[in-house]
Amino acid sequence: MTRITLYLNSACARCQWIARVHTFFDRLGRAAVSTATRPAGPLRPGGIAVVAARMGEPSRGVAAVRRIARQIPDYLPLLPLLYVPPVARRIDREARGCGESCAAPVLPAHAEVRS
Repeated sequence: MTRITLYLNSACARCQWIARVHTFFDRLGRAAVSTATRPAGPLRPGGIAVVAARMGEPSRGVAAVRRIARQIPDYLPLLPLLYVPPVARRIDREARGCGESCAAPVLPAHAEVRS
């Protein structure tokens, strides 16, 4: 049962790698990966956003990563680290996207994330 939807930028190689990792570890099918434009607008390359299926609450940055960690059991041991301030700041910067300075290549429009 899908509990969250993970929105990623479809033209970003880093985002596609993130999608493959989450899909691999999500054995219970709680997280759906989408490259569609999220309700709040498009994402920067490297950025992620999570929307809860039940309430439709959007999350970005470290809050989105915490929400993912709560839904995928393999990530639960890492959840306490996401509350350590230096780690949380770093994860927040990484999860909000890399923008123009992104080292990840931009993929052609026909390359899609498989979910």
